[in-house]
Amino acid sequence: MGKYEPLAKHLKGLPLDEWVAPLDEIEDVLGFDLPPSARRHRSWWGNSYRGNHSQAEGWIGAGWETRDIDLRAGKVRFERSERAGRREVGSDIQELWRKASEISGISDQAELEKAAVTSFIQREAGRRLIAMGGSMPDAQAPPRRRFG
Repeated sequence: MGKYEPLAKHLKGLPLDEWVAPLDEIEDVLGFDLPPSARRHRSWWGNSYRGNHSQAEGWIGAGWETRDIDLRAGKVRFERSERAGRREVGSDIQELWRKASEISGISDQAELEKAAVTSFIQREAGRRLIAMGGSMPDAQAPPRRRFG
């Protein structure tokens, strides 16, 4: 994948099936400026990596395709590819990541994983302590929220 690998990794890590990306944000992910042709020609964003389109190899290889290229607004919409079989292998876990992201408001999968593992460890440590007859007098539960 070469120089566009950071974009592919970013897309793989997204818990959602769609990302509307400003070109500046894509450059931040890549760590370098896009070539001028990316800002001038819709064809640069095509979903074919034959020829000299190594950038597309990255997002296609990650299971994504470009949609709704709006160069005037400087935005590109990426969408998980049906060809990548997202609803076959791993669809349950992807749905869990989507729900967790929606509920928590955390869009970065690495941060979401960290929060989930931290919560799991705290819960399991508490269960083990209770099973041994202990208590956690200094433990603090998050405030309860009422819905409705």
